[in-house]
Amino acid sequence: MAANALVQTRIDAEVRDRASAVLGNMGLKVSDAVRILLSRTANEGALPLELLSGSEVQDAWFLTKVLEALNDTRPDVADDEVEAHFAERRATVRFNVGARKSWSLPGLRSRYWIETPPSHT
Repeated sequence: MAANALVQTRIDAEVRDRASAVLGNMGLKVSDAVRILLSRTANEGALPLELLSGSEVQDAWFLTKVLEALNDTRPDVADDEVEAHFAERRATVRFNVGARKSWSLPGLRSRYWIETPPSHT
């Protein structure tokens, strides 16, 4: 997919410069950060959770989920069943991406090659 859509925004020059310095220390440009934000928002269907809440909210949510899991009375799932489930999910992703033969993560300069997708019957 060609990156050819232009996104423009207005922001205080001091904020831009400070953000640019921070991102530069991480090896990123402002445009990389915007690309990552927009890609995650599009892929996740919402703003990334860490932008919506402080760490206390995230910690409380995570603790709640851990306690729910510990108190879950449903029977355990066998390891081979879990492995098969995630193998199928990986195969589906490879199949969906396979037609392009390659893909890259938005904002990153490296490229990952994917083998021919498995046959789905």
